[in-house]
This record gives sequence, C-alpha cells and structure tokens, in this order.
Amino acid sequence: KSSASDIELHFPIDDAKDLLHWCLKTGLSISEVVVENETAWRPEEETKAGVLKIWETMRACITRGCYREGILPGGLGVARRAARLNKKLLNNRPFNGFEDWMRAIRTHGDGFKYTLDWVSCFALAVNEENASFSRVVTAPTNGAAGVIPAVLMYYVIFCDGYSEEKILQFLCCASEIGSIFKKGATISAAMGGCQAEIGVSSAMAAAALTECLGGSVRQCLMAAEIAMEHHLGLTCDPVAGLVQIPCIERNTM
Repeated sequence: KSSASDIELHFPIDDAKDLLHWCLKTGLSISEVVVENETAWRPEEETKAGVLKIWETMRACITRGCYREGILPGGLGVARRAARLNKKLLNNRPFNGFEDWMRAIRTHGDGFKYTLDWVSCFALAVNEENASFSRVVTAPTNGAAGVIPAVLMYYVIFCDGYSEEKILQFLCCASEIGSIFKKGATISAAMGGCQAEIGVSSAMAAAALTECLGGSVRQCLMAAEIAMEHHLGLTCDPVAGLVQIPCIERNTM
C-alpha cells in the first residue's frame, strides 16, 4: 500500500504561484485543477459524492441552527440568536422544508442589507450549533465553521448557485486556498491566532465566490488576499476559557 507521499499529482501545488502556473498553463479553473488532482486518490464520482456530502452537512447544520432556541451550554449564559433572526427576517412567515424556506427568503428581494442579515444569520446558526456539540464541518476548523457555509448558502439562495456542479465548484476552489494556507502557514488558532481560522476561512470563501461568479484565477487569488489582509493580527481571546463568544461573533462579522 502506497503512502500519501508516494502519490504523484497531475498538478503539484505548494503555494499560490504554483496554482496560478498550472491554471494559466492548462486553462483550467482552480476548482478544475483540484478535481483533477483528487483523481490521484479516487475516481472523480467518489470525490463529487464526498464534496456533496459536505454540502449536505453544512446545509443541515444551518437549518438546525436557524430553528433551535435557548441558552448555549458552558455557563456564560449566551442566548441563541439565529432562530430569532430567522423569524424576524421572515416576519414569522410559515414554511415547510428547505425548498420552501429558500423561496420564503427570496420573496423579500436581494437588497444589500437584507442579504447581509441572512449571511450573518447563517454564520450565527452554524457556530451556535458548534457551541452546543452539534455536527459541523471543519472549514477549515470548528472555530471558523460558519464562514464558508454562510457564503455558500448566500450563493445558493441569492446568486442562482443551487446546483450540484456549482456547489462542487465552490467547495473545491475553497479547499485549495485553505490547503495553501495550511502548507505555508497554519490554520490553527492555537498556533497562529484567530487570523489562522477566521482569516483563512474568509479567504477560502472569497476565492470560491469569486470563481463561481465568473472571476479569473488572478481575481480569485486577489480576493483571498484581500480577505486575509483584513484579518491579519486578529488574536484568539477566549472569555472564561471558552471560545464561544469570540468565535461566534467573528464568524458572523
């Protein structure tokens, strides 16, 4: 049985220069390079199924978080807010299931303030679920788990991104940006501060959304860089030893 180090990738990537080189040389997008490289480990259909399972887990987490009310465990008395915000934004309109929920959200338009409120709500929902021992996707970490699902859900609902291929494109592009940060620096807040979690997740989401909206590879990398730039120096500052408050607030911001 071969080890991971024995695997030969079609397009070996250690940093953003490598990624840009292969994309420009082949004409492939970032997500397409990722899909090609993943065939070194498994058939493409298996990769696609795995990524879509990640999406389903993210979607389920957002949905749960937007319904559950109460106080988060841990002794700080932090009240859940996502469910209240969900009700407020929909004016308590009833709906049945995810598809109906999406339609209800869309009926109020796509103004900047309205969509920003929803992105905040989605991120809140995920990190409140994380703070209550529910299932989340490490994206790239538990502490930063709300950013990518929130931006992906925005893309799905407000930008006509509700298809398997578009969701696959988003998550594959995001994963490559996260991988570059992990190789060149760290995604651990214990090692690099909150910039290593919220900064990296924001950069991943920015690049992915840029590609899905038609941006070039250079624009995707610039989006990632701009997102990270605004998080440089952000430290991890637990309240009473718990990361609930800073993590939840920073995912939302």
